[in-house]
Amino acid sequence: MEAEIQYFNSEEAAKMLGVNVSTIKRWTDEGKLECIRTQGGHRKFLMEHLAAFLEKNKKKTERVNLFPLENKTDLQISNRILKGDFAYLIGYSYDQALACNRDKLQQVLNGLYLAQYPLHQIYDRLITPVLYRVGDLWEQEKLSIVEEHIASQTIRDCVIRLQGIIRLPRRKSGKALCLNFSHEMHSMALKLVEHILELRGYKVFYSGQNTPFLQIERVFENYHPDRVYVSGTILANTAELQSEFDKMCELCSNYGTKLYVGGRVFDTIKFSHSSVVRRLFTFEDVHNF
Repeated sequence: MEAEIQYFNSEEAAKMLGVNVSTIKRWTDEGKLECIRTQGGHRKFLMEHLAAFLEKNKKKTERVNLFPLENKTDLQISNRILKGDFAYLIGYSYDQALACNRDKLQQVLNGLYLAQYPLHQIYDRLITPVLYRVGDLWEQEKLSIVEEHIASQTIRDCVIRLQGIIRLPRRKSGKALCLNFSHEMHSMALKLVEHILELRGYKVFYSGQNTPFLQIERVFENYHPDRVYVSGTILANTAELQSEFDKMCELCSNYGTKLYVGGRVFDTIKFSHSSVVRRLFTFEDVHNF
């Protein structure tokens, strides 16, 4: 059975090449961009038409270096982004992360942002599934620990670079403190939380991984956070973690600070304290609450 030929209209071609529709029409009228004309006079484009134009006119399609288009593969990724084909993008992004192809993974993240996908959707629908795939394959011993670290660090680097192009509000709506439990080595989720909170207008104090809760009261005294976000995945010592968390709840109660929690560790330790506002399961939760 032959594959169905995919055609693009002028609007879709314009989005893929990073220009407006009038420019697409002008290029076709000038013979610079090949197309197929329907009986009704509408322009239809094949991927080959766009790729051929791109090869000859790369400078005409630059998107301020945020989403560089250089070949047919780049156009196909652009099309997958515009179609919201996250199933394909997850597999592609995993491959790029494992191969440490930061430029290609960055292209996907920047493209999604330019296509106006909310940051929490990019994290929930792409980054989280890719990280889960990396972790699952490592647990199945299909990836070495070195490969797991390379893929995870590649994703982390690209996420941080993405944050560099996102326009943040100047006016701050409050202060938030993001903390991992002691001995917690997986800090990626909390880093993504930080980004979403910044986009919401919060000034964020982020401690990173493996942060002891020693002298944590001094942090409250110095920063006076309106909110605290605590995340954990590693259940090293239940009693120790419970003690740390109980202390955090007490501090939040004393300072009138709202407490939000997330991560698998809260499947085990108790978190039913009056200072806990909500357990967060997705980055959309972080965005909404």
